[in-house]
Amino acid sequence: MRPVTLVYCLREDSVLLGLKKRGFGAAKLNGYGGKVHEGETVEQAAVRELKEEAKIDAYPSDLEKVAEIDFFFADVPKEKGWDQTVHVYFLSRWIGEPKETEEMKPVWHSQKALPTDRMWADDPYWLPEVFGGRKLRASFTFSKQGESVKDYSIDFVYSL
Repeated sequence: MRPVTLVYCLREDSVLLGLKKRGFGAAKLNGYGGKVHEGETVEQAAVRELKEEAKIDAYPSDLEKVAEIDFFFADVPKEKGWDQTVHVYFLSRWIGEPKETEEMKPVWHSQKALPTDRMWADDPYWLPEVFGGRKLRASFTFSKQGESVKDYSIDFVYSL
C-alpha cells in the first residue's frame, strides 16, 4: 500500500477544496495532498504538498490527524500501484492565501453543503463524520476505477 496524504484546510465553517486539473483524480474536488517521498514523514509530505499545490506554508505540528483510510481499486491491476493508505489531516493555521497552481484550483465550500457530486465516491460516507468531530479508520474498495464504492468499512476511534 502506497502512503499518501490528504489535508483539508478549515476556516470557520468552510473547507478549502482543490479542483484537480490533471493527473490522478482530475476534474474532482478534494483536499490537498499526494505521495510520500522517500525520506519524508507523512506530515512532511503533507506540508510539502500544500506548498506545491496551494502555495501555502504550514508546520507539521499544526496538522491534526482525523482519519486513516485504505483504498483499493478492484478493477485496476495491482502493479499499477493505485491502492493506497491515505493519512487525512485537518489544518486550521497556515501562512499565505491559497493560490491556483498548474495542478489545483482552490475553492472554499461550506462543510455542511459539500459538492459531493464533484468529489470522490467515498467522501459522503466518511467526510461528514470527521467534520462532525469523529476520528476514524476505514477501508473502501472502488469499482469503475474509483467512480463507485463496491464495499467499505468504517471504525470510529478515539485517537490515531
